Amino acid sequence: MIFVIGALTAGIIVLILLQTLAPVYRRRLTALVTFIVGLYWPLEFFYPEHNFLTPWRDSVAELGRILVAFTFGLGGVNLFLIHGRHIIRRTPNLLFSIVFFLGFFAMATAGMMKDFGQNWLEARPGPGQQGFWEASFNILFKGALLPLASTVFSLLAFFIASAAFRAFRARTLEAGLLMATSFLVMMANVPAGPWLTSFLPDEGILRWGRWENIVHWLMTQINTPAMRAILFGVWVGTIGAALRIWLSLERAFVSGP
Repeated sequence: MIFVIGALTAGIIVLILLQTLAPVYRRRLTALVTFIVGLYWPLEFFYPEHNFLTPWRDSVAELGRILVAFTFGLGGVNLFLIHGRHIIRRTPNLLFSIVFFLGFFAMATAGMMKDFGQNWLEARPGPGQQGFWEASFNILFKGALLPLASTVFSLLAFFIASAAFRAFRARTLEAGLLMATSFLVMMANVPAGPWLTSFLPDEGILRWGRWENIVHWLMTQINTPAMRAILFGVWVGTIGAALRIWLSLERAFVSGP
C-alpha cells in the first residue's frame, strides 16, 4: 500500500512538473521518453535470450498494466466531467446523467464492499448464506447489468438484419456472391439445410453435394484464408502506427498549446 501511494504521489509530481515546462520542451521530453520506453521490447526480443534486459521484463510488463489501468481511470474522469456538465447546465440529457452517477456509485460501492464490507460493517454470513453487499452486487450485476446488456445486443440484431438486407441486394456480381454465400452458411446452421441434401451418400464424390460439406469447404478454404489476409493487413497497419508513435512522427499525441 505504501508503494502504491508513493508511486501515485510521484506520478502526480511528475505531471505537475511537466505542466510547468514550455510546450516545446514538454513535447520533446514526451517524445524522448516514448522512444526510450518503446525501445525496450525490440531490444529484449531481438537480442539473444537472457540478455541484460530480461530481469526487467516482469517489471516493465507490470508498468504496462498500470498504465492501462490509468487509461481506464482517465475514461472514468472524462465520463464524470461530461455528465457533471450536463447536470450543472441542466441539459436535456440531465436524467441520463443522473442515472449514470447513481449506477456508477451503486455498482462501485457494492463491488468494493462485497470484498471488504464483511470485515467492516457486517457479520460474516453463515454456510449457504449471502451477505448484504454480496447480494446487492449480484442484484446489480446479474439482475440488472447483464439483462440490460442482453437487451442492447438483441436490439442490434434488428440493425444487423436491416444492414444485411441492403448489402445483399444482388445489384453487382460481388453482392450476388455475398448473398449466395450467406444463404448457404445460414442454411447449414439450421436443420433444414442438411436435411435437404441428406439423401446424398457420406462417401464418394457425391458427398461434396451435401450442404454441410459445401459450407465446410467455404469456411476452411475461402473464409479462413481471407480472414488471415485481412488480419495480416491489420497487423501490418498496427505496426506502422506503432512505429509512427514510437518515432514521434504522429504529432497529435504530443501537440500542445
